[in-house]
Amino acid sequence: MSGSLVVVAKNSAEHKRWKYVQWAYLAGFLLLTPLVLEPFEIGKMNRALIMGVAILAVNLVVGFNGMLALGHSAFMGIGAFVTASMVQDENWDYWQVLPVVLIVGFLMGVIIGLPALRVKGLYLALVTIAQAAVFPTLVNIDELGIAARTGGPNGKGVSEEVIAPSYLEWLPGVDGARGGSAYRFWIIVLMVGITMLLITNYLRSRPGRAVLAIRDNEAGAAVYGVNLPIAKTMNFAISAALGSLAGLMWCLDKGFVAGQDFTFLLAIDLIIGLVLGGVGTLQGGLVGGLFVVWVNDLTKRISVPLGLYTLNGDGPLAKAIFGLILILFTFFAPGGIVSLWRLISTKLIHVVPLTPSGTPIEPLEGFDPGMESNRADTAMKMSIAGPVLLGVGWLLMNVNSLIVGVLAFGLRMTILLAPVAMLVGTNELKAHAEGNRPDSVKGPATMARNLGALGFLFVIGYALQRFILTY
Repeated sequence: MSGSLVVVAKNSAEHKRWKYVQWAYLAGFLLLTPLVLEPFEIGKMNRALIMGVAILAVNLVVGFNGMLALGHSAFMGIGAFVTASMVQDENWDYWQVLPVVLIVGFLMGVIIGLPALRVKGLYLALVTIAQAAVFPTLVNIDELGIAARTGGPNGKGVSEEVIAPSYLEWLPGVDGARGGSAYRFWIIVLMVGITMLLITNYLRSRPGRAVLAIRDNEAGAAVYGVNLPIAKTMNFAISAALGSLAGLMWCLDKGFVAGQDFTFLLAIDLIIGLVLGGVGTLQGGLVGGLFVVWVNDLTKRISVPLGLYTLNGDGPLAKAIFGLILILFTFFAPGGIVSLWRLISTKLIHVVPLTPSGTPIEPLEGFDPGMESNRADTAMKMSIAGPVLLGVGWLLMNVNSLIVGVLAFGLRMTILLAPVAMLVGTNELKAHAEGNRPDSVKGPATMARNLGALGFLFVIGYALQRFILTY
């Protein structure tokens, strides 16, 4: 028996349809972002994606290798300053600098990783904290000629503008007032997509599985032939190269780098994003980056009257709001946002894995509640609640309050669950036709299917309208 509304076999037709819906939502989000957001908001989205790559770099060491490393802000700084120096001083193009940054980051990871990984636990954390704390000072040293390359305390600007060539002006948002920000957004999205693909393949490869084995049982991994020093050092070096890549993206987006951008506070933000996004998850880095950038910005604009004192983003207790949010997430989503989403999604759809022969590990019939099923009623309520909450959210948009605006946005997003209601209604009607449901199911299931389909069509139509009007 399963508490999920939909139970499907992995890679079945229904499972593929569900994945197509998810990809369609992701594509819609990416296409509309540079069209709907203002240039400064696109800049924040760019920074969130860059932070996501940096958090993924931290995740390779902390989440997938099980070691406590807190100094990746230094690797970001190395990548950013190498990029700025090569582009500004040597007239290189950003794409030419890319392999140089990766190689430099990898070598720095090996140099730092070889001695650092000989210690464990809190001692490794202290070593990497020292690395993050000393980096802003190192870039200001005059004696070795470093300050001449980094710009010293004043930082280093890059005069080369990142402008879309004529053959790429068809990209959404590029040909208009958002041109520069939108073009950088698409470059960053491309780099993030390739990075996610490469890291996914790395973790599925033999070296990646060795890293996961070390995290789960270091002694057992050594017994089975994993060379612990080499595996740890190579993983740390790959993580450092990925952090340097995030630094290159930072320089590409901002066009200016300074030691003050890569202090230990940035390292703390990376750890916060990792914990909130989800330790040991690929998607957790991107979710954590979005959270750290956008929620931090929202808390600066919140104003809460507390009688004699108003708690606002400009006051001395501004960080208290962000801290309260962190505490709430710690209690209600201890595994991070990705784990919370997976918990919610399993209540909606349960995917049964397959055996090597291609059959479900458990018969799907064992998950069917039979004549006692209340899935149709749940789907009907979901299909009705979506449009109602959407309307309420649109009405709340007229209230001039940041908190109400965030609530309104969340209410409007409930319409995205329409495909679930449609799928559940269709499955219940199919089960009714096969004699596995009572006649009372037919009405709610039909309503869920029809309203869910209309809701899904509304989402697609609204997205197409926004795209056509602004593209």
